[in-house]
Amino acid sequence: MSKPKRNVDAQLHMSATYTRHSKPKRTFSLVIKGIMLSSVMLSNIAMGGVSAFAATSPDLPTHPISAPTSQQIQVQEDALVKNLRLAIKAIEEIGWSQKTLQVIAENLHAIDDKLTNDIGYKFTLGLKDAVVETKLVMSKFGGDGLTELRGKGNSINETLQSIEMKLGTLTPSNIASPPPVDKKAKVRIASAAENEVSVVIDGQVQAFPQPAVTINGSTMVPMRAIFEKLGAEIKWNGETRIVTATKGNTVIILTLDRDIAIINGNPVKLTAKAQSINGNTMVPLRFVSEALGAAVKWDDSTRTAYIDSAGTSDVGQTQLVDGIKVKYGKHTYGSRDQSEYDTVVRIAEKALAGYDESKFGGSDHEYYLEYLDGARWSGNKKDRSARNIGLYYAEAQLGDLVKDGVSKEEIIKVRTLASIAYDLLDGATDPRDGSPRSAYDALAASPRITDCDSDAQVFSLVFDMMGYNTAIIAGNNHAEVLIQIEGKWFECVAGTFRLVDVSKALENGSYIYSLPTDGSVFK
Repeated sequence: MSKPKRNVDAQLHMSATYTRHSKPKRTFSLVIKGIMLSSVMLSNIAMGGVSAFAATSPDLPTHPISAPTSQQIQVQEDALVKNLRLAIKAIEEIGWSQKTLQVIAENLHAIDDKLTNDIGYKFTLGLKDAVVETKLVMSKFGGDGLTELRGKGNSINETLQSIEMKLGTLTPSNIASPPPVDKKAKVRIASAAENEVSVVIDGQVQAFPQPAVTINGSTMVPMRAIFEKLGAEIKWNGETRIVTATKGNTVIILTLDRDIAIINGNPVKLTAKAQSINGNTMVPLRFVSEALGAAVKWDDSTRTAYIDSAGTSDVGQTQLVDGIKVKYGKHTYGSRDQSEYDTVVRIAEKALAGYDESKFGGSDHEYYLEYLDGARWSGNKKDRSARNIGLYYAEAQLGDLVKDGVSKEEIIKVRTLASIAYDLLDGATDPRDGSPRSAYDALAASPRITDCDSDAQVFSLVFDMMGYNTAIIAGNNHAEVLIQIEGKWFECVAGTFRLVDVSKALENGSYIYSLPTDGSVFK
């Protein structure tokens, strides 16, 4: 079956072979100026840049000349941009493949190299539009679960940012911070101050509007957030500046700027005065134990406070799996030993301590929020306004969550957590040999390596630590994390959340690689 798509200068020819029990296999070739280019040749064009294209086009010189005219430079500009746009068109028509990804990545690299190394080289014909089209197609088609997507996708996104910087359409403030994990497995969180402290309650990392901090040697934690998490009711009297907390038969009275609290009528000396920071009442960490009987453990190496509401000393260590003490279900995240497990947990805890909802949507934050409030893109791809593009991205990534009735607050949270997970994976490379297996391989090994298995383990870890139920499903030489969100299972690929019918996936040959955190079994 052959179906040519006609254009004055370029034609895209596609053929599809259909069999009864499998998806159609499609191939394509391009005809440019009357000359046919196969998909292999198209890949070579991308690898070879302008010279490879020039050799196939009668409009371009077939050998170098010492001083190209402005008209000849203009033709070269057309060639690079045209190659990119033809590759985008191919993806829109036939979907992702390793070859189409190669074309996209290599063309972007060729353009970026030109902008970097040749000051006199100016792209004036459609490059900005081509960059926007690339971002749109990445957003629209980036969630199909292709194994190669993340390895290539990271490179594509980084190169797009570099090109936009050089074109002046992206400022340094829009670019993500450097990779959060260095070779010593320490995490750099740009949004966290040096004196901030991580808090883990009953095995879940907490994200407070006002983080816990260290002041004059005392660890101060937000009283309302923690006490309510532990089941207490909080009341505030603005006139007297008194906080009253009630849990069962326990009544705690605390006055701002005083170091004495009253617990059931008995005075208790605090290690530091209660104080207000950004409108939040902060109390010494130890007071949580003294007031509510919770067990508190401090890890100075990671500046993390562990709080166990049950009052046990072994916070969160509840199961032994393959000789490893684990905190969340039976998930080891592929760790080979306790040291690897503890290392990745510390890395994720530190990253989650920098939880910041401004990560939601990144530079398109305001448009993502507008999308959740009901705004939609115009449907016109020629509308290149920042708002229309931002709404398009939001719909591509969050559409399933919205259609399935997930709350606005929950969507913001899960998309922000996905950004944190991707930040953790940033900098790891895919050796393409199937060797990466664990979160440790992706976050702390030297060199850091990842593929779909390690990616899934990292996502499972991040979402487990924030109280979600996660599992990993595998099949057809690919693994993917599943996240239960308001009772439904979603996969998250390239920032796009997709609703998953797990039963149907299992019927079609997939299998459960890692059981849900809560120990349940899929039916």
